[in-house]
Amino acid sequence: MRIAGRHAYAVLAAATLAAGLFAWSVRREPSLSFRDRAYPQGFRELVLEGASSRLDPLAALPQTQPASAAPKPSVRELCDALFGDASSPAVGSRDSPVQIAAFLDYRCPYCKTLANIMTAVQADNVRMIYKEWPILGDSSLLAARAALAADRQGRYLAFHARLMNTRLIPTARLIEDIAAELAMNQVQLRDDMRSRATASAIARTSALAQALGFIGTPALVVGRTIAQGEITRRQLERLIEDEMTPRAKVC
Repeated sequence: MRIAGRHAYAVLAAATLAAGLFAWSVRREPSLSFRDRAYPQGFRELVLEGASSRLDPLAALPQTQPASAAPKPSVRELCDALFGDASSPAVGSRDSPVQIAAFLDYRCPYCKTLANIMTAVQADNVRMIYKEWPILGDSSLLAARAALAADRQGRYLAFHARLMNTRLIPTARLIEDIAAELAMNQVQLRDDMRSRATASAIARTSALAQALGFIGTPALVVGRTIAQGEITRRQLERLIEDEMTPRAKVC
């Protein structure tokens, strides 16, 4: 009995210590930090350590006019472009309380991690909108065109996941192999990749990123909060929770 009692005491002490350490770690976890943005009005920015890619947003796409000459869209126009563009692949209900627009490039290293994080945190109360923003060269542009074309066949998420989870540089051969694996119509895929609608969708995303002042990928707009750079799963989950709280919505 004495041995059993000592064992039970040791177990209780260990459990108490573990609970204390967990509570300490929760208390010690730093809170999210934000800064206001002058534009768009009503939006804020999550303060992160750094960005995965700090390149000219239009490195892979031609500019039609200097950035300084482009009129700034209204907040309503930005909201419609972020969360209401039918050409942007999306998962979740339009009535979801939290809408997330993700600007990603298939050659951006952290975008690959973030794509998996987004899948992991997907829930009924969250809508994910995927913005194809190819800023890292011709292979990025090829991949973005292919992904949007795959959406025309209802295979966006599967195609997107395979492109994000490969270590290979996107090529025409890789795209053909993925399309074959997914039993897609490859003739239609090639036609849709070359279509004016696909080019226009990418151009709109590029213009939107430019209007928002993004400097690289990944970039997220979570409700009224902009997050540029390497956001962790826990940070994203806490940001989603924060956007769930009652407040005047911008969009």
